Amino acid sequence: MSYFLWFSEHSLKHRQIIQKLLTQNYNKEAIIEYFKFENMLIHEPEFCLLYKEGKKCHERAYLNCYLCACPYFRFNDAGIREENDLVIKSECMIHSRKASYFVHEKSAHLDCSKCIIPHTKVFVDKHFDSDWMKIMKACVLHR
Repeated sequence: MSYFLWFSEHSLKHRQIIQKLLTQNYNKEAIIEYFKFENMLIHEPEFCLLYKEGKKCHERAYLNCYLCACPYFRFNDAGIREENDLVIKSECMIHSRKASYFVHEKSAHLDCSKCIIPHTKVFVDKHFDSDWMKIMKACVLHR
């Protein structure tokens, strides 16, 4: 699956959940709490492929799934740039020291699994918008 296709599909899933919660008069704090991993695993099992396995994307006691994907993540399915005969397809805009890359078929992809920035309650609260795409708008890079 391409980054763009995942991003588009995830945006729709996110929007449907938010619409449901707003219909039930959830406020910002309640929405953020709803997106806690343990709750999402039970109430929104289709939101993430890892939920079916009961796995977290980041092994942490507290994991908030509101910002599944990070606002600092940048991608372009055609490639952002080329380095050492590799097409770099994604990168971290804050150059996190915890980020690394993995290579698949001559393409380098960002591995954010050691970074927990977007999954903390404080970060989600600070960057919250009921429209996930507004938070994530800078992620898609055009060549």
